[in-house]
Amino acid sequence: MGAVARVTLRDIAQALGVSTSTVSLALRGSDRISAPVREKVVQEASAQGYRTDLAGALLRTARPRIIGLVCDIGQELHVEYSREVVSAAEERGWSVMIEDTALGGAAAAVSRVMQLRSRSLVIVDPGSIAPEALKGIDVPLISIGQISAAPDADLIMSNNLSGMRQLAELLSGEERVLCLDGGRSVSAERRREAFLRVMRPLGTRVRVVSSGSTMDAGWSSMHEALAKEGLKSGAVVCYNDQCALGAMAALWQKHLLVPDDVRLVGFDNSRIARSQAFELTSIDKNPREVARLAVERAVLRAEGDVSAPVFVEVDTRLVRRRTA
Repeated sequence: MGAVARVTLRDIAQALGVSTSTVSLALRGSDRISAPVREKVVQEASAQGYRTDLAGALLRTARPRIIGLVCDIGQELHVEYSREVVSAAEERGWSVMIEDTALGGAAAAVSRVMQLRSRSLVIVDPGSIAPEALKGIDVPLISIGQISAAPDADLIMSNNLSGMRQLAELLSGEERVLCLDGGRSVSAERRREAFLRVMRPLGTRVRVVSSGSTMDAGWSSMHEALAKEGLKSGAVVCYNDQCALGAMAALWQKHLLVPDDVRLVGFDNSRIARSQAFELTSIDKNPREVARLAVERAVLRAEGDVSAPVFVEVDTRLVRRRTA
């Protein structure tokens, strides 16, 4: 069987009786083409199965509408951010090139995304990326996290305290609370500081246990804590939802029921927390709003905005479910 011929701009133009330049401008959403004609071109392109030649478009376009995004796809929250960034960018007519920091490190991920001629670069959790990885970057930087990627970068930051205060109200009657910490990252430090700050006035006994951001980290640290503490009641607050899921498995293995014996809380309100299988109480970081703001800044910077760096805080909130 022979290969199917690729649909070209000329094919669409011939079908509609217009020029190839008209088709090209219409598919790019140019205002130089009337709305009715643009609609006809888009419909015909869809009917013929036309696919944009991205490589060719990049070569032909002096200012491609591309935003780079660097994140850790292994983290549920980063996946949420990437989906929302893509959605927000598409609404503005921009594309997003995503690179995973887990594949060869942050410097390699930044290098790959810049090779695709990104006009601005969004970095999720820049505190986990060494400054050397960003050397030589000549496009605007937008940070999603607790610290900025560079002095001149815009920062969209979650306000951990707003959600943590709601959590403190929920746990106000507990005598013992175990905090499975996320390690030495800036994100983990800020979450831990916010949690201890809101719990301190309650006089609740809080013990911080070193853990991590994965299910395995939550499982092992929970087992270690159970062996040392002999925990039979109280609450466990975890660095993120993946950690909480591992802690839940460890509690079950020790025949402790959630929430009857131990209340369990995660962070990020990811798909894990929202799942009917787990119904995990968690703190929501409003990734849609964070992504919208990040894309807004990325587009403005790419289009020439050189105003002072912008810092925006987005409130978090507690979403209560079955586990607490």
